[in-house]
Amino acid sequence: MLTVDALHTRESREFFEYWQSLPKEGGLVPDRRHFDPLAIRRLMPMMVMVEYDRIETATFRYAGSRLTEILGFDPTKKKYLDLLEQDAMESFLAASGPMITLPCGGVFSITLRTATGYTKKCEALDLPLYNEKAGTWIVLALISIRETVDMHGGNEFRIAEIGEGNWIDIGAGVPAS
Repeated sequence: MLTVDALHTRESREFFEYWQSLPKEGGLVPDRRHFDPLAIRRLMPMMVMVEYDRIETATFRYAGSRLTEILGFDPTKKKYLDLLEQDAMESFLAASGPMITLPCGGVFSITLRTATGYTKKCEALDLPLYNEKAGTWIVLALISIRETVDMHGGNEFRIAEIGEGNWIDIGAGVPAS
């Protein structure tokens, strides 16, 4: 099982500890109603909340203010798949499925081409919530920028790559690969 010490950024460790502190009400995953953005308000500018009816219909429900600057727009109510490069599609599906079916969490390296022309390597810490009221899953993700690696000359945001990662066992196990 991944421990908080294995996370690369202070922000990821703080988010992981907060998520672990949420009530699970006899299950493995906290309900959406227990998530309090004010409790981690310092992290919220770099967070996204993606809601899943099905993986193919993953929809942004929240994007933090710093992320909207990086994206160049607010993705709220937009489909996640619309922001992916085709090369990143398979990785997204492989990462998202287990989080809402097992459930489990994950920490992944991602490469972003920002709207401001930079290419950034980031750590994405993804943890599940259940929205009992709507009967849907939510993945709450904190994006921590690790380094700026290049300039790409464009002005359109894209998720260029979802790289290697580690699953987080929250009690139901983790995928085999």
